[in-house]
Amino acid sequence: MVILHDEEYYRSRIPRPDLGPLRNFLRFVWDHDRKAFLDRTAKEWGQLGMFYLCFFFILGSIFAIQMKISIDYVSKLDRPFFQHPGSSSNSFFGMRVRHYRSTFGSPGIVFKPNSVLATSPIISINNSANNTEPERYIRALSDFLQEYRNNTSNYDFNCFDEPSNIDHNKKPCFFDITSLGKCSKPPYGYAKLFQPCVLIKFNKRFDWVPECYNRSSNLPEDMPTELKQTVQNSPKPHIWLSCDGANNVDKEHIGKIEYIPLPGFPVQYFPFTGQPGYLSPIVALKFKNLTPNRLVTVECYLWAYNVEQRSRYSLDFQIIIGKTERKIFTNNLFISNNKI
Repeated sequence: MVILHDEEYYRSRIPRPDLGPLRNFLRFVWDHDRKAFLDRTAKEWGQLGMFYLCFFFILGSIFAIQMKISIDYVSKLDRPFFQHPGSSSNSFFGMRVRHYRSTFGSPGIVFKPNSVLATSPIISINNSANNTEPERYIRALSDFLQEYRNNTSNYDFNCFDEPSNIDHNKKPCFFDITSLGKCSKPPYGYAKLFQPCVLIKFNKRFDWVPECYNRSSNLPEDMPTELKQTVQNSPKPHIWLSCDGANNVDKEHIGKIEYIPLPGFPVQYFPFTGQPGYLSPIVALKFKNLTPNRLVTVECYLWAYNVEQRSRYSLDFQIIIGKTERKIFTNNLFISNNKI
């Protein structure tokens, strides 16, 4: 079958004369005969622009509709859809989806103030004249505790009179930062005669209900002796906390740690069920007599029946005080892996 075209078609198929590299390029930029810019006429540019305008309009509309549906759906949820604790379940398109307990369901802890250097878990303070880091730590702690100083009208102030805050419809238990003593107000021990405070905050974990050790429990053999005595003397259950040096050298130089108000998180703050304004409980560590000019690595552990036994989800950070240059500890620095 032979297909015939008009003369205009055959004229357009005639190869263009070769004008040389430079003149070929200039003709590509602007072809005076065809009135073409970058080898396209105004009509061709208009058709191309209309195509991409429609294409991106449809693509953007699909994305906007998807985001609208997702945001409307997520805003109705009061908890994460996928959860790890074994006691939780969710509905997905009419089907019940059960999530069994795993190590990801165990809780975690973080420390404040975070290091000024984002890549380092070091708290470094000294009394040199040009050192501004104590002021940074003081400001960081003040900013962190500001949330706890704000509105107090949305909380249950009588939660400690009850065994636990297990009713999901109740207001969250109020955390009174004055219970942290001197670690609740500036300079938080970051002044001369340094006795720095480090605040350990419990992470939010949806629907996690602690199974606590109490005075009648068979305590783990590897639990520190002082903490065992505290547990056995405590009339109320807590998620217990212990902190110490990472190795024998660190333990030798860490000195005495004072836990304020005590080495544990009260069970009244659990479970977290997405209550508005929920305040995570805090334990303050006050380092009474750290060895000056010595980098100490601190490890903190949680103790409860349903905290994973093998690693207990430790928190690592490092601290050094005294009149010292940064190069003293940067050469010996190792970055700890935070396991939470």
